[in-house]
Amino acid sequence: MATPVSNPLDDPRYRASAGQALFIFLLIAAGVLVGRLFYLQIIKGSYHAMLSDQNSIRPQIVKAPRGLIYDRNGVVIARNRPSYQIAILPTGLKDSKDGNQVMQNLLRFHDAKGNPIFDSTVVAWSLERARWRKFQPLVILEDAPFDVMAMVEEHQSDLPGVVTLVESRRSYPFGSAAGHVLGYMDEVKENEIESSKVRAAQDGSSPYQRGDRIGRKGLEEYYEDYFRGQDGVRFVKVNAYGREMDVVHELPQSKPVPGKDLHTSLDMALQCYAESLLSDTVKGAIVALDPRNGEILVMASSPRIDGNIFSLSRERRAREWARLALDSSMPLNNRAIEGAYEPGSTFKGVVSIAALQSGKIHAGDYMPRPCNGGFQFGNRVWKCWDPRGHGYTNMLDAFTESCDVYYYQVGLEIGMDPINRVAREFGMGEKTGVDLNDERTGTLVDSASFTARFADRGWQWSRGMILNLAIGQGELATPLQLANYAAGLANGQWLYRPHLLQEVRNPDGSLDFEAKAQALHAIDMSPEDHATLLEAMADVVNSPKGTAARARVPGVLVGGKTGSAQNPQGRTHALFICAAPLGNATIAIAIVLENMGHGGSAAAPIAGALLKRYFEHEPHG
Repeated sequence: MATPVSNPLDDPRYRASAGQALFIFLLIAAGVLVGRLFYLQIIKGSYHAMLSDQNSIRPQIVKAPRGLIYDRNGVVIARNRPSYQIAILPTGLKDSKDGNQVMQNLLRFHDAKGNPIFDSTVVAWSLERARWRKFQPLVILEDAPFDVMAMVEEHQSDLPGVVTLVESRRSYPFGSAAGHVLGYMDEVKENEIESSKVRAAQDGSSPYQRGDRIGRKGLEEYYEDYFRGQDGVRFVKVNAYGREMDVVHELPQSKPVPGKDLHTSLDMALQCYAESLLSDTVKGAIVALDPRNGEILVMASSPRIDGNIFSLSRERRAREWARLALDSSMPLNNRAIEGAYEPGSTFKGVVSIAALQSGKIHAGDYMPRPCNGGFQFGNRVWKCWDPRGHGYTNMLDAFTESCDVYYYQVGLEIGMDPINRVAREFGMGEKTGVDLNDERTGTLVDSASFTARFADRGWQWSRGMILNLAIGQGELATPLQLANYAAGLANGQWLYRPHLLQEVRNPDGSLDFEAKAQALHAIDMSPEDHATLLEAMADVVNSPKGTAARARVPGVLVGGKTGSAQNPQGRTHALFICAAPLGNATIAIAIVLENMGHGGSAAAPIAGALLKRYFEHEPHG
């Protein structure tokens, strides 16, 4: 019988079997490890190599250059400029420690005055956003000066994940000139990206990405689809810091397609001169167009805006935007199309045509009651602008001297319906259809519209209201409508749609689209009536009794009509419409100056100066 062993480890047989088991276990473990390595490196090697390449190769959007804007003479009035951005690329950060170190290093950068170059709040917020926007560059400094960009590049090793980008921003070389016409650029909003997907092709893709810029106001907004172009894509190899190392030419690339260029009808030299005639403190508008086709030569609105401020850094842009938005003079409004003013005595051209067409009044007829400075109707005396009176007048005299009493009697004689019919022929009470958004309609008043408009107040139409309406007090028109009205008076046959676009050209310079003159209305005016109106308009400027002598141009027959529109807030608005040369007019102008008094003394001199410049410096035919 064997003697029992108190400790199994002392048993040689036990130790031998335990050693064998351990050896087998290690062998199996080594086999599993080798097998796994074989599987990963040999069997799945190409797969993981591909993943590695994907981690170091990134698709990169190549922004399409935005189309340019030219004036009628080929002068560039909106172009693109390079803008350097400093951004954080989240994939270049390994963890939060990297982010904290990067932030500390960035805050050490100071400008020549000792001020921090980077805003700690912006950097911190960008690092926070980096957690869920791994592949989107997060801009921490917009429009960076070149020396700052060079400084960042020099310290790449201390700034993992910090990259420099170059993007294109809009530049307006003439500053605030034509600012309202051109518009400006702003970052696209999330809802605009989503809505563009709905309008896009069946794949539901959007032409916009976060951070893209889109046209706001003016031509930039109206012709956005022409300007935008189509972005391209390329693949780039990046290093561990997220910085671009090289372009991977082996992968498919798509080149960006530049946007199309717009050639406008604006005459930038004349535009700048027109704006120089408006003081910065004046609120108003000047519009000049070609009566032969509706091409807009000048559209000025004061106070002005400079679209370049919207291409500044976010902080400066926000500051400028707040200043504009809070300005009580509303500089963001394009008064040429958004301002609605009573036309005042400029409306007497409409009333004159309606009177002649009615057959009840002829140009040589004198009204039964003379102008003694006022007109008694009912229990009220309706004043004429000149308290001295004009005596007995016919149409030519009354139009030349702007006698209100004559037109009070004309209005009562023919009524508002024929007056409004003629006004609509000249484009009043409706949008002109100009290629700008935010255009106002204007207002024409008759008994039905008046009663409906003021039903809640219980106001009723009365015949006495015709007196005010017959001298342009009650209707509303934009300066653009007034300019087109002046063009129609000069043309005598057709009223054209005012427009800014002449043609669209492809990036290679080939013609894509050419704008044609579009008639809005045929003007129902006989040659005899037209001749009467042209004679009356000429007398306003050239007769000793005329109210617009300061609009004369040596050697050019100018015709026009002054106006002073009532203003409940204070001094009357000054208006003047004109065209030249009468008989074959190539330019029609409307000027509205808020709170500036009489059209003859305030607006007519501006028109005279503008016409002189136009006929001295522009070829005409």
